[in-house]
Amino acid sequence: MKKGKSTGRSGFIAITGRPNAGKSTFLNQVVGQKIAIVTPKAQTTRSRIVGIVTRPRSQMVFLDTPGIHTLGRTTALNRAMVATAFNSCHEVDLILYMIDAVKGLDAEDQNLLSQLPGCRDKPLLLLVNKIDRLAQADLLQRLSEIGEQIKQSSGWPAIAEVIPLSAMRGYNLPHLLDVLERYLPKGPHYFPADQITDQPEHFLVAEIIREKLFLLLQQELPYSLAVQVEQFSEEPSGLLRIAALIVVARPAHRPIVIGHRGQLLKKVGEQARLELEQLFATRIHLQLWVKVDEGWSDNRQTLQELGYPMDP
Repeated sequence: MKKGKSTGRSGFIAITGRPNAGKSTFLNQVVGQKIAIVTPKAQTTRSRIVGIVTRPRSQMVFLDTPGIHTLGRTTALNRAMVATAFNSCHEVDLILYMIDAVKGLDAEDQNLLSQLPGCRDKPLLLLVNKIDRLAQADLLQRLSEIGEQIKQSSGWPAIAEVIPLSAMRGYNLPHLLDVLERYLPKGPHYFPADQITDQPEHFLVAEIIREKLFLLLQQELPYSLAVQVEQFSEEPSGLLRIAALIVVARPAHRPIVIGHRGQLLKKVGEQARLELEQLFATRIHLQLWVKVDEGWSDNRQTLQELGYPMDP
């Protein structure tokens, strides 16, 4: 990517970690606007999302990656998600690995840290998130435990620093940004100062609709659906007309997404429309349809059409 004229420090920073560590919440907080959807369900993030933070002396380009999870019997979508997370480490100047302060640095985190490629020659910071959920004494003990684990580790990449924070409440984020700035290489900015993401409008629309589906649907059903925007057009009056297709994996899922007399789909549409009107600062007419595509999450062509990156 060609750099701009601004000088100072600039670079790419990968946000990695297991599902539900708080990576997307962190990205939204540092950017100052919601660009990544957040739900209580693990593996909500499926694609790499870019967030841009421009400061007087630096520009940080954050890459929020899907949560790294152990691959067992899985689909092409799951494999693509994990590959996206690992591959991002090759493309950045600095790597953040986020853990949940309540859970601590457990065996799976330790295993994943040892597998991170591209870390040997790049700074790796361990972010201990959700510190607001621990009492002060418990937090100090947890940080001490993590420090001992780092000292005793031999197979991990070198961890440059351990930084406690709360992505939800913004605790310690200014300090973290100061620390990150010091690790960035010198050079001009990649993006204009007022740009906060490079995600296209279609992607943001599809993600917001998918977030509402995750929040309103129960159990495993959200993991077997996707959203594809088929129309995005602006009328002379300023009204945005958006049409989106909700793709489900089984015929039995279609009536669940639609709901009794269409009430659930209507609720999804209402909640998504309200948030999209705030995002685009204009009136929106949103139409949603539900389509069955059995095996879509294991079909490379379908995944590519839905915008998920696939290895050759």
